[in-house]
Amino acid sequence: MSVDLTDSGSAPAPSARGGAAPGGIGRWLAVALVVQLAALCLFLFDFAGTVLDLHGHALSWEVHEIVELLSIVGMATGSVITLLMLRRSMRRTERLEEQLRVASASFHSVMMAKFDQWGLSAAEREVATLIVKGFSIAEIAGLLDKSEGTIKAQNSSIYQKSGQSGRVQLVSYFIELLAEPL
Repeated sequence: MSVDLTDSGSAPAPSARGGAAPGGIGRWLAVALVVQLAALCLFLFDFAGTVLDLHGHALSWEVHEIVELLSIVGMATGSVITLLMLRRSMRRTERLEEQLRVASASFHSVMMAKFDQWGLSAAEREVATLIVKGFSIAEIAGLLDKSEGTIKAQNSSIYQKSGQSGRVQLVSYFIELLAEPL
């Protein structure tokens, strides 16, 4: 079984625009929440008056209707704002996923360039890629349909050619490459 080591393709550079803060939407959401909480308090007061048979303290029908109207406005406003925030969040998620895809493709290219520099064979490249992805020797042997002894021998060759002393150092090498400023 062969592992696909090809680059998944290149994508255009991600937009420089980051995820903007909600701005005015946050203020309107706060207003909608205050209206909803006020209506809730009045409804609870009205309910308590009805349950405890406090007719003198119950809300008049005019106040009750105004509270209901404000509640409807608050819920509608909150729903619209929530939908707008959800849409913005989904757009931001799509942008971040695209940026991650581009970064992953770039990392793959850097990794392949290092493998070239170290003179790894095609088989060693497959094994090294799976090592960096975190697979164990047994898992790599199963994926590539090879014996564990063969994978161990290829590991030794990879570590020798790369100048790394083992799995952790090889993975750390690539993590350090990611952490370097551009």
